[in-house]
Amino acid sequence: MKTLHYLVVALFGLNLTGCISFTPSGPIGDPKHPASYTQPRAAMVDDVLISDNTVSDDLRKNLSSQFTVQLNNRIERGEYFAKVISFPATLGEQDVLIKLNLTSLKGKRTPHPAYFPGALLTLTMWIWVNGPIYVDKYNLAGELSITDAQGKLLASSRHQVKLDQNTGLWDNDYYNMSLGSDQLNQLVEQLLQDSTRQLARP
Repeated sequence: MKTLHYLVVALFGLNLTGCISFTPSGPIGDPKHPASYTQPRAAMVDDVLISDNTVSDDLRKNLSSQFTVQLNNRIERGEYFAKVISFPATLGEQDVLIKLNLTSLKGKRTPHPAYFPGALLTLTMWIWVNGPIYVDKYNLAGELSITDAQGKLLASSRHQVKLDQNTGLWDNDYYNMSLGSDQLNQLVEQLLQDSTRQLARP
């Protein structure tokens, strides 16, 4: 009886500590594959804007700086454009400016509703066979625009990654200190592919 009591207390404690909200903060890494077509022009990445008002000012400033550098690297290594130039260089007549606005950066980890009864009824076997412990909820959204040197809009894209993901003890995200990085990279890749496909091919 005491063993069951301790088990209930332990599981209840885990349940209480499992509810957290977080801001997916990357990093924005390299693409898995290079672009199917490389635009024969140069591109410059503007400072990434984070317009999600649930993100604190200090964090917004830090993430903007990090994401700008990381996005610049991703575009260069993904070979979307023949060349990536950095501010304060001046755009040439055929060059483009890329602007990314992240409108939602929300993540939340909550206990899976079946975790407590499942673990209790199976005397923790639920945990060891990778039954879901948490539900990781993501709501990420962004807008990406591409303009020419005169500020004329050439392409734009909006996407959202919204999902609930079950996470068990043996899943990679259980101990992941960068929760949401995969989802953020998925969003960025969708935006880049969609917008660059809209550009005319010289």
